[in-house]
Amino acid sequence: MGYIMKKRYFAVMLLGVLACGGCAAPGRIEKDGQEYGVTKGVFRGRWWSYYERAGSYIAGEFYKEAEADLRKALAGRAVDAWQTRTYGLHFVEYFPNREMGVVCYHLGRLDEAENYLKTSLSQVDTARAHHYLDQITRQKIAQGAVKAETPPAVETSVPDGAVIATPEIPVEIKVADPIGVANVKLNDNPLPQRNSAEAITFKQNVPLKEGTQEIKVAAGNLGDKETTKTIKVEVDLSGPTIGIYTPTDAMITEAALTRLEGTSVDKNGVTAITVGEKTLAQSPTGEKRLSFATDLPLHDGENTFIVIARDVAGNETRSAGKVFKGKPNSVAARLWLLKQRAPKWMQLATAGNLAVLSELLFGQDASATAPPLVNIALKSPDPARPYRHSKTLTISGDAVSASKVASLSINGQPVAELTGAPKESFNKRIPIETKDGAPAKMAVSVKATDDQGHEAVKEFDVALQPISLDKPESKMPVAVLGFAGQNVDPATSELLRVSTEGKLLEAKRFRVIDRQHLQEVLTEQQLAAALANPKDAISLGKLTNAQVFVVADVFDRDQKGLEIKARAVSAETSEFVGGPLDVYIDDKADRAKVEAGCNTLADMFSKNFPRLSGELMAVKENPSGDEMLVNWTKEDGVQPGAYLLIVQQGEPWIDDSTGEVLEPGEISEIGRARIESILTNASKAKAIKRENENVKFEKGMAALTM
Repeated sequence: MGYIMKKRYFAVMLLGVLACGGCAAPGRIEKDGQEYGVTKGVFRGRWWSYYERAGSYIAGEFYKEAEADLRKALAGRAVDAWQTRTYGLHFVEYFPNREMGVVCYHLGRLDEAENYLKTSLSQVDTARAHHYLDQITRQKIAQGAVKAETPPAVETSVPDGAVIATPEIPVEIKVADPIGVANVKLNDNPLPQRNSAEAITFKQNVPLKEGTQEIKVAAGNLGDKETTKTIKVEVDLSGPTIGIYTPTDAMITEAALTRLEGTSVDKNGVTAITVGEKTLAQSPTGEKRLSFATDLPLHDGENTFIVIARDVAGNETRSAGKVFKGKPNSVAARLWLLKQRAPKWMQLATAGNLAVLSELLFGQDASATAPPLVNIALKSPDPARPYRHSKTLTISGDAVSASKVASLSINGQPVAELTGAPKESFNKRIPIETKDGAPAKMAVSVKATDDQGHEAVKEFDVALQPISLDKPESKMPVAVLGFAGQNVDPATSELLRVSTEGKLLEAKRFRVIDRQHLQEVLTEQQLAAALANPKDAISLGKLTNAQVFVVADVFDRDQKGLEIKARAVSAETSEFVGGPLDVYIDDKADRAKVEAGCNTLADMFSKNFPRLSGELMAVKENPSGDEMLVNWTKEDGVQPGAYLLIVQQGEPWIDDSTGEVLEPGEISEIGRARIESILTNASKAKAIKRENENVKFEKGMAALTM
């Protein structure tokens, strides 16, 4: 009997299968030739199966079916996470609360959707959850449930009308809005923003040209109300001009006092004039023409005084004057005058040719010690030395005439602010324009004429060899490798990878190893695998010279959306260093939204590895690599796995006549280290490279993150 019953049962099952023929599997729905309600493998009826099928329903806009599956998923496991273990060593991304919030939003149940999305965010912060919370707020504004009557409040760190002395200015922008700041633009360029916020702060460096410039900030909220703020700033790269009427240049006197008299002029205003510790004139708000006069005591022999004028932007110009106290026809006075007027003749005469020296001092031909009709004495740059600054070239010095300097030009640009004195001291900075790398040289031309039409010209090329920790070798090498995901078109994944790589290149924060350089170390097959699969990228990344490489999982969301989860991986240890970093793009067909998403991802990656300056707090010698403490903490944003440079700075170049710093000391690299852990009051690092075995790492040495 049992046998007969079994045969009948299998017969009925077989007839059922044959009758069904090619019909769809239970739960599947067809729409526009596409099946929804599907899973990758066998539907196991477990919580992860219901979650996966719900995602398929959402993509087809079958929200009722998705809701039913998500409720079963939540009953099995109610915690959102990027990685959740299903069985054995199988892990999946799992966001049932977030996706239920998305479903409720599309079904019009906004309050319920908001609760689910906030629950998700309390468990793991994702850009997709923030995106749908913003959409809910927009819907409530449209329905009148939320009021959006006022635009965002915008504050900037740079006041309107500011006068600045740099071609690049850091600008801090603070924007606040009770319903949410949706977007912020700086000079019409959108600033990277992962999601809306009631208050948000941006810090950006803004390059500026000399003269009057505008900085424009625009901020919008979720109710499409916008605030625009325009700040006008005056970029002043020229120091005040100093005119000295008395004493005359290289004067010899027997008097106990000399009268110092002159004027300083500046188009934006002179705020103070000093000599030594004495203030000769000052104006807190700045005057375009500020005169000064005082009596200076003299001692026997050479006396040097330095006049310093400062303008409202903070630029300084220095003018050095020398007076000799003694009898004008004495040997000491004549030797001093010869040294001032003809130092080369002085060197020749003192080399042993006493006849030449006697003729120069007492002969009838006084041309050697006679002042030139017009003379230009440059303090900076020195044509015999390379110039080290990376952003601006400083041209400073004195134009001296027997009567008065009538005109002065620097690189073809007239200096309008002249005092009418016989000695004009000038100081101007000219931005160094870099195209395809730093230029090898820069032309310098200074011309001066007096009121009689006599002219002096100094023209030469100065070699530019900046020493900067902004050079490529000081930046952390990064490779952007595999971007891939299930059901994501490979062309879309490659677009996301290339766009993110491009945004990192634009930011100039890292030394990005692009595809061309990767081809030099990887075979075509290896490169294809590294670019297409994050798992392969982690193993193949070690073959490159990158210290960190970026990989990303890409998820199809809804019908048009994409979610990107990126991770930074140490090429040395294969460990994740920071992250995950995620962005959500609600329309993958919109190129502008794709670019904005990749820009935000690149910005998040850069913030994960901030450029920090600090110093070594302690050093322990170790044969396997010296251990050291650096004064960076968790609040500084430093991450384990980050690399740092240990550097030292040489002595600065000082002008002998004025005492001003012409160029800072050159910075040289001592070695490199890797952050191992972040402690309460410091970061612990271990040396991985030493440039010079004879130089030890020491407490107090400067450190800089790569």
